Amino acid sequence: SATTGSEEAALLEKDSKAALMRFWADKNLYETARKLNETNSADDPIQRRTIKRIYLSSAKAQQDEATIEAVTHLETQAQHNFYNFRALVDGKSINDNEVENILRTSRDSAFVRQVWEASKRIGEQVAEDVRELARLRNQAAQAQGFRDHFQRSLALNEIDEAQLTSLFTELETATRNPYMQLKKRIDQARAEHFGIDEVDLRPWHYGDRFFQRAPEITNVSMDPYFADRDPVELAVKTYDGVKMDVRDILERSDLYPREGKDQHAFCLDIDREGDVRTLNNLEPSHRWAATLLHELGHAIYDQYIDHALPWMIRTPPHSLSTEAIALMMETLTYDSGWLSSVLGIKDDEAERLSIAAAEQERAQRLIFTRWAMVMTDFERALYADPERDLDTLWWDLVEKYQALQRPENRRSPDWAAKYHIALTPVYYHSYELGHLVSSQLQAFLREKFGAIAGQPKVGQWLIEHYFKPGAEQDWASHVENATGEPLNPEYFVGTIQ
Repeated sequence: SATTGSEEAALLEKDSKAALMRFWADKNLYETARKLNETNSADDPIQRRTIKRIYLSSAKAQQDEATIEAVTHLETQAQHNFYNFRALVDGKSINDNEVENILRTSRDSAFVRQVWEASKRIGEQVAEDVRELARLRNQAAQAQGFRDHFQRSLALNEIDEAQLTSLFTELETATRNPYMQLKKRIDQARAEHFGIDEVDLRPWHYGDRFFQRAPEITNVSMDPYFADRDPVELAVKTYDGVKMDVRDILERSDLYPREGKDQHAFCLDIDREGDVRTLNNLEPSHRWAATLLHELGHAIYDQYIDHALPWMIRTPPHSLSTEAIALMMETLTYDSGWLSSVLGIKDDEAERLSIAAAEQERAQRLIFTRWAMVMTDFERALYADPERDLDTLWWDLVEKYQALQRPENRRSPDWAAKYHIALTPVYYHSYELGHLVSSQLQAFLREKFGAIAGQPKVGQWLIEHYFKPGAEQDWASHVENATGEPLNPEYFVGTIQ
């Protein structure tokens, strides 16, 4: 479905999703798993964990047949719209890569506004479907005794809502002043870039549709170093350096853009038997070189999980666990050792570039953290009341966390233009938690091995201690066992001060 965008594939996917939901929704399966989990009767820890995973999976799917049909229909419809949407600018259809390139490089203020607004029109196509999905998800959650789908999703993915809220409050405080200082610097640079006053800056001026990525803040641009380099070649060389072969994954993957194809990037473990694939839309740029390293980070995790484990725990303990690896591999593109050994830049130039890159990476972490707060607070509010004025709420949160000036007199469901809200709900906190785990893991690995890029012992350690155990433990225990301490946000906060 993602590689073609065809209606036939979309219908097949809908039927498959419905069949899977029906399997997990089975009341007998759910009640048996719930009782076994509550009595904790299995002597073997692997069996106990397997039972827990079966219980969690079945609990997530408890809904009636009508709800299953309605949810899969709406999800398929929204997904099909996203896959086939292309922004229409001056009568020309342009893909997401072209949108991003224009927003990042153009100096024409009126034109970037036109492109930005064109990219948001997907929100108008899917907004009502997303509201209805929120209603249906809430109905299923409330039938199980949960407040709403937001609470249910966290609980059944082994995230404590109170702890998550406390953690995000701590991160908001820690990032507020550094972010505002960075934002002031960005405002000055973007105003100069467009030849306008800072007070006239609006969301389309920041080089990204959602301001979830940092515009270039130094005089050193990364893209020229990647302009004539094949992202696949760079990825193979990177993973060879840690003794992990990704060639077979790449052969199975769908790597380049075309009409009808999903314009995002993801990794998929087809069968938990070794058929791991990624989808990308590669072009020679720093962004896509980093994205491919990211998706292959997910892929190697899936590839090296011990296949002797029971099927239900032959997977990462949580999405945040695999996000941590993907983020760690992605950020190697800012590392001086990677720049010299993989990209082939001379050592002195690599050192100079890495200093600028470190500054850019810090900016990216600050910007993404504030963006994750927008997404998390928005989804909490969406499921608390799907009927509220979501258009205004969206810009209230953007102003609060990102300090962007909302467009005057704009009434449009810009929130619905974000793919995750419709189709990967209550997930964005996992990215931010992944950043925290990644920072902690990188600190551990550098203390133990001195570096990450080009270190075969790093790959060996990750395989044995981080990948192979799969979901034998919950994510928090897994982090503590791997790094020697519970999740500690200070590692991440130290990188953005």
